[in-house]
Amino acid sequence: MAYTCPQCGATYPTDETCEDRFNISQITELERPDYYVVHQLSVPCYMLQHNGYSRLGWLEVYKLLGEFVQGLRPEEARRRMRGNMGSDKRGWSLTRGEKLAGVAGIAWTRTIADVRLDTAEYYCADVRAWAASIIADAAALVRASVGEA
Repeated sequence: MAYTCPQCGATYPTDETCEDRFNISQITELERPDYYVVHQLSVPCYMLQHNGYSRLGWLEVYKLLGEFVQGLRPEEARRRMRGNMGSDKRGWSLTRGEKLAGVAGIAWTRTIADVRLDTAEYYCADVRAWAASIIADAAALVRASVGEA
């Protein structure tokens, strides 16, 4: 039976879900270093599209994903995050709390359903394209949301 994700609009010809695909991708990343090289993109992509972060978390992770797309290295991000984004340094939860309104209304051009898992080369290219598409697709919502703050 075909499945369409109510959160991101991804369609699958079977009963596979985005969560199923995400879980498989994360297991593959953990087992295969050549897949893991895009981990800093795959998790935020999934969580942003499925509105898994709090409002503030969503906006911060979106900004960080944009920096990764522009070339920020994971090591630099970790160093920076320890300095100002650690749970002991911020007064808000990354995942708990009010969600960012409007995420469900975004017409995503790519979803996890578009990410091929068959080779590391395809997987990494697809995850990078997915990340860039999220930055573009959500830009108007982010501009409007930051203007509200």
